[in-house]
Amino acid sequence: MFLISLTLLAQGIGAQSADLNQRILKVWDFKNTEERTRISMTRVDRLFLEAHPGIRLEHIGFFDQEYIPALKAALLAGSGPDVLWIHHGSEFNEYSSYLTPLESYQDEDFPDIRIESLDVCRSREGRLMALPLTYQGMGWYYNKQIFSEAGLDPENPPTDWKDFLRVCEVLKSKGITPIATGNNRPLTTEFIRRSLISAFFEDDEIKRFYHKGWGSQTDRFRVIIEFIKELRDKDYFDPQGIFRSYFGYGADSFGSGGSAMMLGLISDTLNWKQFSDSLGKENIGYFPNLNHPGMSRPGAQLLQPAGIMVAINKDSENKEDAFAYIKHLFSQESQNILVSELGMMIPMKNLSLPEEEYPVLKEIKKALNLPALDPELFVPSVKVGDLQYRLDDLLINTKEISVNDYIQKMARELLFY
Repeated sequence: MFLISLTLLAQGIGAQSADLNQRILKVWDFKNTEERTRISMTRVDRLFLEAHPGIRLEHIGFFDQEYIPALKAALLAGSGPDVLWIHHGSEFNEYSSYLTPLESYQDEDFPDIRIESLDVCRSREGRLMALPLTYQGMGWYYNKQIFSEAGLDPENPPTDWKDFLRVCEVLKSKGITPIATGNNRPLTTEFIRRSLISAFFEDDEIKRFYHKGWGSQTDRFRVIIEFIKELRDKDYFDPQGIFRSYFGYGADSFGSGGSAMMLGLISDTLNWKQFSDSLGKENIGYFPNLNHPGMSRPGAQLLQPAGIMVAINKDSENKEDAFAYIKHLFSQESQNILVSELGMMIPMKNLSLPEEEYPVLKEIKKALNLPALDPELFVPSVKVGDLQYRLDDLLINTKEISVNDYIQKMARELLFY
């Protein structure tokens, strides 16, 4: 099945030319499984090929859960792609040793990338190992029309912790699904957990959150986990979405008006553009987080200075072509496509966003004035990320363990990090 999906997801750009003198450039990512992304990235790729006729591009997209195992196997075998996409945090921390350092290109070729976004693309030794294609964050989108129909104020979202639970109960009592979810993998609950950690803990605490399991043993973390479990136990999450995809079922549920709220993203998918285009630009509201008395920064906006990173395989024999391709991604013509068609937040100093056309962007812009670090930046390894998925699955999805079990297992596993 894996080989079949891989074949079907390869873009046909390279296949259009059989010139054996062309240099083959291989690009792998985890986004081209989404039709809307694939259409836009194909346009970006064609513009690159028009300017580089000596290159044949093989651009392959993987399903999210297939990507890292396939990438790891290819890198270990020395047969990986020339250009690869990678998430910030645990993936970058684990695979940066397979990447080509880029610091010599920084000032000359990318003067307009935000410094804070470049900084998180550095190895522990301070070497620039990737470039930030997007910045990213998570926040609550809500359907103003559904709020109005339920007798709720569409201009005053439930940012207070207790009010949020009250609004969920009002929506449920009227036969409305409060929260769109896709929890296979457990992304809805992971995103809620990360967002709340960013508000409950100060930045210096977030940086050491995973060290020896410190953060998972705090009372504040228990409050977060009990809150997520309460949302599940009271069926405020869409029960039909618990064992289905966040990027598939969850997005479709909220985007079609099947639920009132969703913890979505601010860039590239499940974002301001996608939801505004599907539900009406005046019908989408946004708030970044909840307010709770125990929080260090109530209502903070979780922010990843780099969401998607692009990098060059250190074993690539086509490093110059690979760099030319990455540079093309940051060109003005590529930016125009990625922003206008996908709603990508590219970390350029002068990025222009259509705030007048999409009113929700004004709320997002306001939220970005109170940024907080994403704890994912400091997850020490992919194994720890998988541990959180497994425990979320047992606590939230299948309800096989208790909150106490969850916290004890987390703390025990993290003692070695």
